[in-house]
Amino acid sequence: MFETGDFQTPAPPESGVADNAVASTPQDHWLYNELVDGFHIDRVVRDYNYSMDIRHIHEEYEIYYLLEGERYYFINQQTYLVTPGTLVFIDKEQIHRTGMASAGPHHDRIVLGIMEEPFSTFLASFGGLQLQSFFTEQGSILTLPEEMRPYIQSLLQDIASELIHKKPGYLLAAMTKLAEFFIAVLRLQPKGPVVSSPARHSNPKYQKVDEVAHYIVEHCTERISLEDLAGRFYINKFYLSRIFKEVTSFTINDYLNVNRIKKAHRLLLETDDSITSIAEQLGYENITYFERVFKKYRNMTPLKYRNYYRSETE
Repeated sequence: MFETGDFQTPAPPESGVADNAVASTPQDHWLYNELVDGFHIDRVVRDYNYSMDIRHIHEEYEIYYLLEGERYYFINQQTYLVTPGTLVFIDKEQIHRTGMASAGPHHDRIVLGIMEEPFSTFLASFGGLQLQSFFTEQGSILTLPEEMRPYIQSLLQDIASELIHKKPGYLLAAMTKLAEFFIAVLRLQPKGPVVSSPARHSNPKYQKVDEVAHYIVEHCTERISLEDLAGRFYINKFYLSRIFKEVTSFTINDYLNVNRIKKAHRLLLETDDSITSIAEQLGYENITYFERVFKKYRNMTPLKYRNYYRSETE
């Protein structure tokens, strides 16, 4: 089951294939949407100004493939312009959000979500491919050579077909296709993957948000206020607040907190520092407030979180 913690995604439309596609709005055309055994794959075509309206972060790995159109894609602290034939790799717990680019609203994309298990064990048993290392080292954006695009698209379509029709051995077949997909991407590396140019050169709004987001990530353990940021980046605080929420789906304060809580995760699991000490290291002056913020994003207190995940690894 896919989990998103406090960052909830809307319920997907019912599963189906192209001839029975479900439209959640008149402009959405769902070709398929399947969730089964740690896999989630869907394909949708949209012809309106669609942007994720939610704070999007989750526990599964995600692969986004754009077939048609152009999209701005905000990942962690940087905005990219994604064009047709581009793969986007989203690691676990990476902040990400798509928005309409200047080319217009039309886009056709496939999204594949993968849970850690059973895929980590499956891939590691055949050639030692490490799922976590792949997403950590691969980089976020890969624009495919023209000649590779039909092959990659066919692999993704084959995975979807296996999950839709559920013939005997479908999960093994889908996992095998996924392994073939990873091998194909890895073999592109010696040729040098092409990283899409950041959107900053074509849109000053995205450039400013990227600069502010980068600063927050680098200084998230310090005391940061909207007024401080507005002064540092020479921008009206109300305008900054509006465009930051528009691009990232986070308020300034929420974005600051989510980056602090990501650091808290590592400190809780990798050190024996007390909860009070961790709160202070993250810039929280009040341990009660830290515990409340942590529970908002992780659904449990810091102490329970530490005890739960340490017991899982013992």
